[in-house]
Amino acid sequence: MLGKHRSLDKDLKRSILWVAKVPGVTKIVLGLSECCRHKYPPGHIKVRVNVSGGLKVNGYSGKGVTDIFIRVDPTNLTDKVRDTISDKFI
Repeated sequence: MLGKHRSLDKDLKRSILWVAKVPGVTKIVLGLSECCRHKYPPGHIKVRVNVSGGLKVNGYSGKGVTDIFIRVDPTNLTDKVRDTISDKFI
């Protein structure tokens, strides 16, 4: 895991380590974490948008929401990675 922030809730950390093992994922960059209430269980990952080079997702913990960027290489696997993540966290 790369980025400015490296500490995560244990449930979200398990989910991120699972995502790192998905074929095509080369890097996971953690963004800012915001304290807020949400309707998702701790450890849930929701894909927000496809961007060039990867996916932007939200990671939900018991304390709030973390912005996460998932780098996918080669880029033609982006849809497959998105579908794999979406199927696990429905």
